[in-house]
Amino acid sequence: MILVIDAFNAIYKFDDLEEHMHRGQLESAMQGFTRKMGQLRDAWKKPLEIHIFFDGKKKQGDETDRESVGGLKCYYSHERSADYLIKQFLIACKSPGEVRTVSSDKQVQHFAKQSRSHVQSSEEFAKWVQEVLTAPGKDPESRKQDPQMSARDMAYWMDLFKGRKGK
Repeated sequence: MILVIDAFNAIYKFDDLEEHMHRGQLESAMQGFTRKMGQLRDAWKKPLEIHIFFDGKKKQGDETDRESVGGLKCYYSHERSADYLIKQFLIACKSPGEVRTVSSDKQVQHFAKQSRSHVQSSEEFAKWVQEVLTAPGKDPESRKQDPQMSARDMAYWMDLFKGRKGK
């Protein structure tokens, strides 16, 4: 799976990181988010490629536009928006069906759907991350619940197949 994340959209969905943002500790929030995504990748146990898109610069005066941080690919939009970079990434992607685009921005979601990428809101993503980090290697979305048969249905099927042994 390939995760494409609208970072500032998602950061606010994690209480510990949101607190850094409200205190104006932008770099700390960004580093915390990157660390959390590294933990997600390590806990996941399946191949997981993570692309994190930040609005603006890495820090004031820094001209870095992309870098690898612990195997995660981080992009900084500078004068453009992270939304623009995400759209460009999806346009260039050879296998959009393997991509899960994380954003609560309606335009980004719409574009991702048109690109045949899976879409997950930032709120859903934060819940998913918490579940994966507490139960490593399991995809909470893929858990199938056993269908429950009512007593009436069970009696119907038992009656239907009664006496069919050895036929």
